[in-house]
Amino acid sequence: MKKSIIIPISIILITSVAPVSSAAPYWFREGTYLRYAAKMPEHPDRHEVNVFPVWPQLLPGDAYSRIKKAYEGTSSLIKMDNNSIVSLIVQGDSYLTFEIFNVTNESALVRVTLELNNVSVRSGATLPRLVLSKVLRLNLTDMMYYEEDGTPIGPPTFFIDPSNPPTKGEHVLSPEFMKKHRLLGDDIVVTNVSFTWMEDKILHTHYRDFLPPYLYIEGRSRYLVYDLKTGDSVETITQLVYDIDTGILITTLFCDATPELASIGVIDPSPLDRVNSRRLERTVEEGKADREWYAQGFNLYDTNIKFPETSSTATPNTGMKYFFAVSLVCLLPTIILTWRWRRG
Repeated sequence: MKKSIIIPISIILITSVAPVSSAAPYWFREGTYLRYAAKMPEHPDRHEVNVFPVWPQLLPGDAYSRIKKAYEGTSSLIKMDNNSIVSLIVQGDSYLTFEIFNVTNESALVRVTLELNNVSVRSGATLPRLVLSKVLRLNLTDMMYYEEDGTPIGPPTFFIDPSNPPTKGEHVLSPEFMKKHRLLGDDIVVTNVSFTWMEDKILHTHYRDFLPPYLYIEGRSRYLVYDLKTGDSVETITQLVYDIDTGILITTLFCDATPELASIGVIDPSPLDRVNSRRLERTVEEGKADREWYAQGFNLYDTNIKFPETSSTATPNTGMKYFFAVSLVCLLPTIILTWRWRRG
């Protein structure tokens, strides 16, 4: 009789105190925005540039026209090829912004905007500022972006549910989207999910400092063809680091293939925050790299999201930690009752 009571007590206790899960996080609401930056120093060295390859047929119309005009110039001999990527060399700051609006119980719209400054389209052809922007429809039931014709694009990468992270083998970019837009290559899938990345280090971004633990997600593909005529290809790596409290993306490491960037035509970019890279070099030289690190990819620059307060021990007060702690407490009656039952 006593043994049969043990499991129900634990289940009732855990169920009564566990936080209610939801497809969208608490901060996901009308008007929310997140802005990420890859900053350049005031006086960059010649090698301090970022490369943003673009797939012409996926570019927003206005951006396509500006790039094509700059690329071809007035010469009739140079033509932009829609069957291969065009590499944009960026010598200024780069910003990636996500804006949420038209939120309902089933879906929301997300405006993705990439701003590039001092952009070289080819030798001698420079644009002072280039903006690539598109509105994506996010289904809040399956957390998947869809095109207007219903083609799935992939899951959002600017936030994640830390209590239900993706598993190995899940698609980062949907095969249907890749096939439709002639992105020939291997499936781009999740290959690593970890809570131990930089587990003992403070992570500095332009917006604020973050404390461990972090959620690290990695996706890869063996090849992605970037020239349909020659068949030349590149391996893709996507590495993303999330805040475990809110599920918000803190920084990218590599971001070769993400649904948001691919939707505006950006494939296999290499955004590196040169300002933070210099700071990291000094940190390493000063022997502090064992306890702090600087985000070097697209890292959080601005947002109107309110982050939860941290505890007096400087450890994030996360929902997941709360759940595990409560679960442990709730298991104590089970342990005690089991011990008593075994004692007779």
